[in-house]
Amino acid sequence: MCIWVSASSSYDAFPDISFKEFSAFVNARFSSHIPLSTVLVVLFTVTSNTDLLNLHSRQKNGQSNLGEHSIALTGWIKALVRALTEKLKNDEINFLFKSIERKSIKPEDDEERLEGPIVDAKIAEKLNALTELLNLNPCKQESSYNKPLKQISDIEPAYVVCPAIMHCTTQACRKRSITLDSRDRDAPRVTLIKGSKMHANVHLLKGTCKGCKTIYYADRESFDEDGEKMRFYLNTAKYLKLGQNIWADRTFSSSVVNGTYSFHASSSAYAEFWNDSFWSTQNTSCRKLSRRQVAAAYVQETIRRVAQSSGSQLIIPDNLPIDQVTKQAFENLGENGVIRSAQNHFCSECTHPYKAAADQIIREDPAALLGPDTEMAVENNQNNEQNAQTAPIIDREPLRAEEGSPVKMVVLDEIVMGPTVDNFFTAARFYCVETICAPCGVVIAWKTKAESPTNILNFLERVFPTAELRPNYICIDKACAVLRTAWANGSWDRIWKHTTRFIVDSYHYINHRTTDYLCRTMCNPAPLNGSAPNLVVVEYDNDNNPHYKRAFNTQACEQLNAWIGGFQSVLNKMTPTNFDCNKREEVQQKHKIVKMTMTMKVLKLTVMMLMITLM
Repeated sequence: MCIWVSASSSYDAFPDISFKEFSAFVNARFSSHIPLSTVLVVLFTVTSNTDLLNLHSRQKNGQSNLGEHSIALTGWIKALVRALTEKLKNDEINFLFKSIERKSIKPEDDEERLEGPIVDAKIAEKLNALTELLNLNPCKQESSYNKPLKQISDIEPAYVVCPAIMHCTTQACRKRSITLDSRDRDAPRVTLIKGSKMHANVHLLKGTCKGCKTIYYADRESFDEDGEKMRFYLNTAKYLKLGQNIWADRTFSSSVVNGTYSFHASSSAYAEFWNDSFWSTQNTSCRKLSRRQVAAAYVQETIRRVAQSSGSQLIIPDNLPIDQVTKQAFENLGENGVIRSAQNHFCSECTHPYKAAADQIIREDPAALLGPDTEMAVENNQNNEQNAQTAPIIDREPLRAEEGSPVKMVVLDEIVMGPTVDNFFTAARFYCVETICAPCGVVIAWKTKAESPTNILNFLERVFPTAELRPNYICIDKACAVLRTAWANGSWDRIWKHTTRFIVDSYHYINHRTTDYLCRTMCNPAPLNGSAPNLVVVEYDNDNNPHYKRAFNTQACEQLNAWIGGFQSVLNKMTPTNFDCNKREEVQQKHKIVKMTMTMKVLKLTVMMLMITLM
């Protein structure tokens, strides 16, 4: 495909008039007390609507040979006036008129908003005169029609990237001033991305505290600690460093994170989208955005979001490569997969008041399930009776101190995903991501490779170490297997017995509930025999007819995994070490051992072939 690029600019330069001319116009047309902000709003309203001015100019200068009449105040300019007055406040509209004009429109003691056809017409006259002053009238004469006005280019300020604090934050320095660390000729010139626009040759400045020798940047602080250079990441930084010579504001970095979450976009896909959408439309000498810079924006933004939400700061060794920054951030902020800010989460979807008895009891079958159900529970009665003799005796409901105390549930599920492995003797994917979330969807904790019942119990014990943190119900697709393992290894009596019950989610329960007595009686997510009144609630429809409803959403993790699965195409291209940074050193060590072993085998084979040749 061939793409043609025009060399002509799609913008017109800002009107070239002197400040003296513009000042004289403002003094003659507006109140002498008009604020500068109001003047600039009026000016930029005119220069930002060149398409409307083209229509206004054409109708204002009608062609008589076409039966047209020249109209001084067209409907176009009056529509622009209405848009302007809606944006301005009451007192700002008053400043658009001289005092003698205001008296002719309304008495001074009348504080109502100036509005109406007369007001619009007078403001339209002022805007029309302003367009003539700025030479924004392409149809000046009936027989001469110039080219239509293009969009007026914005007036850009000179941007500088510098520290956002005014004094040293070290306690011993007692708010000492920060001095410029470099001369102007040595200050780097970088590319700055603000929103969707790139600015070239922006000055990058850093400061130094002469007391503690801390170096201050726009996004971080660098200081010595026991002879080692450390980096302190600023959670409130306005700009973030994405590469050697490129910085971006938080609007851009937030858009990278939001785009990744909303569209499951990879760094390469987002870079291509941004370059095609924004870089290609700018008349700039800046280079295209690379996938590495997008990935850096994602890492830098998420580090600060996680740190800020947890009320902490990230301090790591300085000048680390980006992959090591990710690893250090996880070790310092990840809390081994536990999201502390979500542990005390309560809402109406994941917490309900405790009920000692069911509202209604309509069935006696402990295997009855709220929702689509079959009558297979009566099959295999002999097996069920045998299972009942060996099954542990467990109360269906966890103990509660008093009526009305909150009942809480968490949902746990895994999704198998990760890098694709080409091997005939192992699974194509070997990473299992286990997540714990509330029924409302809030993620509480996560871990890789926690699929076995023993690993799941260890995971749960780490996330909920105390009785106060443990939920009343833990919903897992293999809850019956986890319950048996807990009973066998003693963790049931030691940890879970008095606080928590394990139940199967409603989707998986249908598949394995009929032949397992323990699962049928203890892990039913919504029994209708009244044995677990806190798992089933009664609601009323619009006709006031009662119906049963599950108290909690047991499919919350399945819904989360459906969203996580959208990243599978991105993860396919990852190496195992990039997928799980904690395994990097372990895998690298294994690779060294394998490489040494292969080298020895090749050496032995070479010696053997040499001996055969000599014989």
